[in-house]
Amino acid sequence: MLRLHLSDRPTEPLSPEAVAKGSDLLQPIPGPDQIRQAVWVDLAFPLETERQAVEDALGIALPSKSDMLAIEASSRVYTDGRAQVMNLLMTVGVDSGSPAAVPVSLILMPERLVTVRYADPHAFRTLDAACSRNPPGGSAAHLLVRLLENVVDRTADILERMSADVDGLSVLVFGLDSPATLRLSTEDLQTILRRIGETQLVLNKVHDSLVTLLRAGSFLQIGHLDKGEKGNGGQRPMPDRLLKDSMKSLSRDIMSLNETSGFLTRNVGFLLEAALGRISIEQNSIVKIFSVAAVIFLPPTLVGTIYGMNFEMMPELKWAAGYPMALAMMALSAVVPYLYFKKRGWL
Repeated sequence: MLRLHLSDRPTEPLSPEAVAKGSDLLQPIPGPDQIRQAVWVDLAFPLETERQAVEDALGIALPSKSDMLAIEASSRVYTDGRAQVMNLLMTVGVDSGSPAAVPVSLILMPERLVTVRYADPHAFRTLDAACSRNPPGGSAAHLLVRLLENVVDRTADILERMSADVDGLSVLVFGLDSPATLRLSTEDLQTILRRIGETQLVLNKVHDSLVTLLRAGSFLQIGHLDKGEKGNGGQRPMPDRLLKDSMKSLSRDIMSLNETSGFLTRNVGFLLEAALGRISIEQNSIVKIFSVAAVIFLPPTLVGTIYGMNFEMMPELKWAAGYPMALAMMALSAVVPYLYFKKRGWL
């Protein structure tokens, strides 16, 4: 048997009410022999009874959900007897706009691979479809490598999408596709900041995932990737050369993706600073307009204020050309500052 899939619920665990009523989604728990015959035991949203059945059949302790989220290295990767336990974070929800880094446990034993998850990552669906079309040969370690390759491929796709988003944001922030005199509206600036935040959120989740992948890759390289049980004389069989080469290639890919993630994160930080700088420029332009307008209309206001005073002894009040002279003085006092500012390039 290639795969034993327990708790086949692709999106979320069953509610207590559904469990109490005996939902049709519930499958009968396989017996110990059936569990031991499987090369891949996949526990998706497992019930406690299903976890217990696998632990009793395989003689291992499955990590709890809280253990899967622990941040210390000793809880992320460790050896439990013959089993190598790796608690990873996988990025999900990018397509739906709700990115998250969900915990997944990969437990490699000489005869089988056990996975525990409370989400439905793209890498699992891809491997499941591939195994259904063309059952792979080799050991459980080969199956693990294929799963990790799917995770790396999916992470690379996400980073490619984020790279395209960063390029698009650069065009918007620096106005490369619009006239230099075009000003962004408040809605445009808010959209840019929101997109920068969304991109940064995805990159943070990818970074968290890559850190756990790097740790798991190093752990597997120094571990025993066996093809089976101990051979004669109590000696473990030599690791498969192709398997070791695949793990080295995977580790290099993960390191490359981690560098790319860091590069994109720095670019997003630069774009955030540039966007805030553009917002300041837009605000300064508005303030400058009001400042220039205040300076231009200040002299005419002063002239009008002077001639609006109610004093009897004002010679211009009885002068026939007094009113046109006052208007000319106000117009001239407004035009002269305007021409001066325009010559200096302040407008």
